Amino acid sequence: MLLASGVLVLSHHPDGAPGAPVAAKPLSKPCLVANGRPPSSGPTALKMAVEATPFQGVVPNVTVGPDPDWATYDGENGYVYVPNAFTNVSVINGTSVVDTVIVGVDANAAVWDSENGYVYVTNEYSGNVSVISGRAIVGSVNVGASPVYAAYDSGNGDVYVTNYLSNNVSVIHGTELVGSVNVENSPSYAVYDSGNGDVYVTNSFSANVSVINGTSVIASVAVGSGPQGAVYDPSNGYVYVPNVNSGSVSVIGGTSVVGTVAVGQYPSFATYDGGDGYVYVANAGPNNVSVIHGTQVVATVTLESSPSSAVYDSGNGYVYVLEAFSGNVSVVNGTTVIATVPVGAGPQDAAYDSGDGYVYVPNSLSGNVSVIGAVSPHHTTVSSTGPGTPWWLYGLNAAVLGAIIAGVLVYVMRRRRRPASAFDF
Repeated sequence: MLLASGVLVLSHHPDGAPGAPVAAKPLSKPCLVANGRPPSSGPTALKMAVEATPFQGVVPNVTVGPDPDWATYDGENGYVYVPNAFTNVSVINGTSVVDTVIVGVDANAAVWDSENGYVYVTNEYSGNVSVISGRAIVGSVNVGASPVYAAYDSGNGDVYVTNYLSNNVSVIHGTELVGSVNVENSPSYAVYDSGNGDVYVTNSFSANVSVINGTSVIASVAVGSGPQGAVYDPSNGYVYVPNVNSGSVSVIGGTSVVGTVAVGQYPSFATYDGGDGYVYVANAGPNNVSVIHGTQVVATVTLESSPSSAVYDSGNGYVYVLEAFSGNVSVVNGTTVIATVPVGAGPQDAAYDSGDGYVYVPNSLSGNVSVIGAVSPHHTTVSSTGPGTPWWLYGLNAAVLGAIIAGVLVYVMRRRRRPASAFDF
């Protein structure tokens, strides 16, 4: 429950007995098991996590640079890399910034290459990619115009960079450019299919997906209007493509559409849950998430405000849905919201750190990153240790959603032109 003062109250008593609501008291450490890490995914592990997980919410808010809206976890050194809007990347270890790395102009996305241990940062306005090893720059690769996203192909060790304004994809190996692949209009996102070794590139303004193998396009798959943040489901081998203008998700198997799933208005981002095999699609218009299994919607999860993206936590089996306008993160277990965690203003594109079990949420309008520890399996609202969400965001959300209901369709890609978020509508 959110009170006028901004204090949030829980519906759970700390000793487990029912009674009057009490304020959450974040603990100093997350609930860990034998080896110091959260249990792995699966029914048994999930049950362990649910039974042992204490209230925690936001552990701290970590101050970074201006306009952070992306986080990437490096599984080798345990760092989380957060590109900031201008020319640097904040490197976080646990709950502290341990370094700031100078990169190109308008760093906006990053991907970790598990083969060489490098992190690749796309710099939209300088047309290059900064290659980071640990805390040092080891290379800078010139690519196409307006690089906005990168995907790692673990099969060949290459990194694929979508260049939004030059309608091509740059292929990088190590610190060298090894290829340039022409695709169609405004490539904004890419996802690797580990089953067939192909890379799927969503072309925002041509309503199709380019399928790349190595450095060649092997197919162009027609989808809905405005394809956005796709995801690969390794359990069935499908790629799920949200079509922001069509209110649908195209399900691709290989090089063919095997199903079209109707979801809510303005679907912009898909996330795969390896525990239950569901795909979660954030619908910015109706403030909900469509839960897909195979080619069917199995549930619709209602949220407080427009979802912008989501991330899966393999330690506890939960999906964390970021709500850009309310400044909250809804924690979903299966098809149920079990907690609401207030973070900063404008949360975007979080990352899960399997080393410490935390979820790192960049708050693009607050200049910080909310680090979320364990949450309760009960439906609660968990207090934040940082400043509350500005109330003007709620008014802005209501105004924007009112315009949507009135039938005003605005399809404007973000200034970074990556997958559309709630801020686009």
